[in-house]
Amino acid sequence: MLDEVVRQAVHGLLQVAKKNGLNPNCIDWLAVHYSSNVFRDKSHDLASRLGFDIPQERWFTNLSTTGNVGSASTFLLLEELLYSGRLKSGDKVLCLIPESGRFLFGYMLLTVVEGAGKGTGSQSEAIFRTQPPQLQTTKNALAEELVRELATVWFDFEDRLRRVPIVKKLYDGVFTMADYRALLFNLRQQVIDGSRWIGRAASSITPEYFPIRSAFIMHTSDEHRDFEMLERNYELAGGSLDEIRSGQKNIGSEALSAYILQKASHENPFELIGAMFIIEGIGQRIARQWGKKIQDSLGLKSESVSFFLYHSDSDIAHFKRLDLAIASGILTSKLVIEIVKCAKVTARLYALQLEEIGNF
Repeated sequence: MLDEVVRQAVHGLLQVAKKNGLNPNCIDWLAVHYSSNVFRDKSHDLASRLGFDIPQERWFTNLSTTGNVGSASTFLLLEELLYSGRLKSGDKVLCLIPESGRFLFGYMLLTVVEGAGKGTGSQSEAIFRTQPPQLQTTKNALAEELVRELATVWFDFEDRLRRVPIVKKLYDGVFTMADYRALLFNLRQQVIDGSRWIGRAASSITPEYFPIRSAFIMHTSDEHRDFEMLERNYELAGGSLDEIRSGQKNIGSEALSAYILQKASHENPFELIGAMFIIEGIGQRIARQWGKKIQDSLGLKSESVSFFLYHSDSDIAHFKRLDLAIASGILTSKLVIEIVKCAKVTARLYALQLEEIGNF
């Protein structure tokens, strides 16, 4: 469960940042309690990848000198930082306080000010005062904002997925071969539609965005036969090819396909970056985990779960194309909102697809 500490701490940080318009570039010091450098390194890596990078040279710690003193840590950190001579008036100090027994986290943003009534005073006389943060802009501010917003959507989506009955069975160790066949059967139609909507989106992109259009077409080329791999897995799991090929979408898949296909029909449907983030994220972050759990639970060979194992590698390349699109200069404040909205809707409908397994 300790791996969840890092995930929940960063998730909370992104929520606080969104609520208060907090940008990592405005943080001068991060005073955070951690009991091991392992947690520091993992937290920094995850936060930086999700658009909230505070370089480690701005992390203030006393772990190697004071040790792990639990609930006293934040007070000692602040005292030592206060008298270290490193602070100056106006500095922002962000505190992150974990309580790992129940995964509770507290966050404080403090501003360094001069001692009241002491003029300019000395740095050792500086005191802390809470104050709302001011958003600072950088040349990549929109991209950073988008990454943070999408990360929050992802965290919520992943938590919801864990509660979907068929997924919960997998993690609880009671997943059966019939469950596996049902999962494959219900995923097939959405997988077929995946290449269709990306192809339609590519055809809707106007010539001035030709590089992005090319990336979409390459994406379609990569995935247009993925359903055949899924069919082979279904057959190896004891299913009939005729049966799965004559299947229909469940009501969640109907909603997901209809939503994305109509979006793809709009001119320059760049909001679909949000849909791609969710669907490709499943491949990159979750597919191999599911594949290995299915393989171990049912005693299957790798070839029987190849659809899941393959996507964890192929979708890394797809994410690089998303990065290129985001970095191409298309982002505006309006588009960021649209991408995030599309990601939220796609996440909800994807989960619905799994919640409605067998409901045709």
